[in-house]
Amino acid sequence: MQDLAVKCVTVNSANQSVPWRRVVGQAMFIVKAHVAQRIREAREYRDITQVEMAQHLDVARQTYLDIESGKTEPKVSSLAIIADVTGRPLNWFLYGESTRSDIAFTHRDDLNTLLALFSQLPESARNLVMDQALLLAQYMINMTSPERDQ
Repeated sequence: MQDLAVKCVTVNSANQSVPWRRVVGQAMFIVKAHVAQRIREAREYRDITQVEMAQHLDVARQTYLDIESGKTEPKVSSLAIIADVTGRPLNWFLYGESTRSDIAFTHRDDLNTLLALFSQLPESARNLVMDQALLLAQYMINMTSPERDQ
């Protein structure tokens, strides 16, 4: 009978094999670090202190620090509270801005400010702003496209 725990997989360009458990452990670490970074970003964006966030979660400050540093994985219920307090969609902490609605939700304050200013402009100015915004957006897409990096 084969022991699945010692089965190896290739994981790098040097064609080195690493035990599967180690690969899974590394992937888990990366995910925890990614979620922890997003938790910190969301908290800082909303100008919430670590102490305040710990109070929202009803945990000790050190417990929250362990979550934000990636040392401890947050419970789903804690992540839901963090999402609510910071105004971010829950899936943003795991996947980032993946859909238009996620982007709109994440940047809703900025979008509302832009819309308020935009609505005060005369029609000719709105048309000019739209033309320039579309040109700038297309330029940024071209500058960040994967084909450009090859």
